[in-house]
Amino acid sequence: MRAATTLSPALHALRVHRLRTGLALFGIAFGVAAVVLIVAFGSAGQGRLEAEIRDLGADILVVIPGAARSQGAWKASGSGKTLTDADAAAIAQEVPGVIAAAPAIRGTGQVVAGNRNHATVVRGVTPTMFAARPWPVAKGRPLSDDDEVRIAKVALLGHRVAGTLFGETDPTGRVVRIRQVPFTVAGVLEEKGPGLGDDDLDDHVLIPLSTARKRVLGYFRGHPSAVGGVTLKIAEGADMDTAAEAVRGLLRGRHRLADSVPDDFLVRDLAAAKRAQARSDWLMTAMLAGAAGVSLLVGGVGIMNVMLVSVNERRQEIGLRMAVGARRRDIAMQFLIEAALLALLGSTVGVAAAAAATLALHDASALQRPETLAATLLAVCVASLVTLASAAYPARQAAGLDPAEALMQM
Repeated sequence: MRAATTLSPALHALRVHRLRTGLALFGIAFGVAAVVLIVAFGSAGQGRLEAEIRDLGADILVVIPGAARSQGAWKASGSGKTLTDADAAAIAQEVPGVIAAAPAIRGTGQVVAGNRNHATVVRGVTPTMFAARPWPVAKGRPLSDDDEVRIAKVALLGHRVAGTLFGETDPTGRVVRIRQVPFTVAGVLEEKGPGLGDDDLDDHVLIPLSTARKRVLGYFRGHPSAVGGVTLKIAEGADMDTAAEAVRGLLRGRHRLADSVPDDFLVRDLAAAKRAQARSDWLMTAMLAGAAGVSLLVGGVGIMNVMLVSVNERRQEIGLRMAVGARRRDIAMQFLIEAALLALLGSTVGVAAAAAATLALHDASALQRPETLAATLLAVCVASLVTLASAAYPARQAAGLDPAEALMQM
């Protein structure tokens, strides 16, 4: 019997039993849509976390001084004066895998331009900062070694600071006053958004470290070479934990700390928490997608039951077709074709519903991620296999009917 002859009765059976067909389609569509949606939104969240990790610096370590002690009481971490410029230089020269080490100090100050003013964070940095941390300059130029040597009064404005003081006007070359000291604006930093905690990276002003010490912020904790932190750029592919341990060992040696004495500094991996969150989110997405995939298996059991009922109801039809020449394999093929059509239609509806829901939530980029495309293909394949496997037993039962017994029920 030709395929077209078998396909026509299959389409007719699906069209006649609309409720049964609709329920089977709903089970398949629901399972496929659930898997696609879960993976789509999970991968979109992963994409946002990856962007945050890139902004923080996936290969950046930060070293800060330990806690200072005053009148027998310990202060907060970072309050000591145990890190120096020399420590930063030693880390850059002696620790394998460290590309750049950028010392810095920070404070707060009022920045004034004309009749506008803004209270912000003032950071004294070296030009190495721009090699250590991904923070491009959107307008103007970055700080240079000559600025550091000359103790130049030049400043880079964060995106928010520039907008508050100058609006849409390019502030490059304009003069601002930081704690009453005039500075020439060298450029504007690219917009970064929030950093760790409540630190808004766009609400910063960067000036040369030498200038910060001698003209604006003063010496850190009264020490002429002490710094509030050192930002380290680690080579691509290097192990962060290994690099952090190497830095720790070097600093303990330089600070002459005995084995029984705790570190007088802290080494932090800025992106470690984000990476842990990303792994946790992926695990959760996989678990939810697996749970949604179970619904496809449950739907397969439902399809098997529906098709077994269909075999019983269509005994006369099956007997008549056999009487006019249909072979047993043609009968089995008809039921398998019905199952394939259910899988095709159900998967199409499920993918369309997932895409519509994603677009309705204004997250079209989630549909284009490789993870979503792979999940869609996998869900459709699993739905098709489950449906065909579920139809195999009913198809065998139908093909095994005795034509005479089936016709006796007419």
